[in-house]
Amino acid sequence: MQNVVRLLSEKDLEEASIIFTYVFSSNPWNEPWSSQTAYKRLLDISKTPGYIGIGYFNSDNQMSGFLVGNEEQWADTKNFYINEICVLTNTQQNGIGTILLNYLKNILTQKEVDTAYLSTERGDGKPEIFFRKNGFVTIESRILMSLSV
Repeated sequence: MQNVVRLLSEKDLEEASIIFTYVFSSNPWNEPWSSQTAYKRLLDISKTPGYIGIGYFNSDNQMSGFLVGNEEQWADTKNFYINEICVLTNTQQNGIGTILLNYLKNILTQKEVDTAYLSTERGDGKPEIFFRKNGFVTIESRILMSLSV
């Protein structure tokens, strides 16, 4: 059996939540995720209209990475927001993230979606370099803002 990229089932979200917890609780993020909170996040995303989830599975049918997000209607275009993309640390820099993005591009082309976008850490760290290498650009006219409540 060879590596497979396919759409995620709801059952796959359990395995994805373990990967998510491991990756985002480690450097460089060091965020306080648990497998329960990660599962809830991924399940919430999967229940949002326009959801697409994609997984990369190795030859033993073990997930090594995934991408989840939602298609959104804009005034005269359709866009896709990548909520999360996550690849196991020990398998990063092997092309898995790029394979996931290319699989997504094929789906979005069929659905006549014009743009995919995401939010990531600024700076010359691995995430920004990875996304630039895969054709993403910074939109200078946009800013990310938050409000603590």
